[in-house]
Amino acid sequence: MFGHPKAFNYLLVRGNPTYGINNFIDNGDGTITDAASRLMWMQNDSDTGMIWQDALAYAENFEYAGYSDWKLPDAKELQSIVDYTRSPATTNSAAIDPLFNCTQITNEAGETDYPWYWSSTTHGNMFEGNEGAWGVYLSFGRCLGNMNGWIDIHEAGAQRSDPKNGDPEEYAEGHGPQGDAVRIYNYVRLVRNASN
Repeated sequence: MFGHPKAFNYLLVRGNPTYGINNFIDNGDGTITDAASRLMWMQNDSDTGMIWQDALAYAENFEYAGYSDWKLPDAKELQSIVDYTRSPATTNSAAIDPLFNCTQITNEAGETDYPWYWSSTTHGNMFEGNEGAWGVYLSFGRCLGNMNGWIDIHEAGAQRSDPKNGDPEEYAEGHGPQGDAVRIYNYVRLVRNASN
């Protein structure tokens, strides 16, 4: 049993019971609209990993299906399309609705897996001189750590962070107390406001 000697406050809320429930529409043109959030997503991902700055440039210069206002999603937007009922371990798939296409990769453990996707969100860092150096990603496949071998520590759907640039080989054995895998070259799934 684990306990805290301190009292904690809490806030009760009520409201929209359908919050967070996706209503995906396949637009038939390589895009998918979530009618619940009014966001339009690319059905395919970038098909290759890239550093964070290149992910921003990729979005900035992207034109598809008659739209040029595609962007790198923020962490909350990207989290909204994670399907926690799906994962490589439970459904042998990415943690996303099957309407979306995900590139298959080989992970650090040599397993067939699915990418991590960059968000536009910068990860806050408490270490001086390192502010703004890491970006948030969402894992749509296994989220590995090296604990006497690579294992799925955080699991599909985890929100983590990677350096925005650098050499992944510097982190070949992992990073931090759980040996988190660091890829730096993460994939991209673009989004736009479907109301525009």
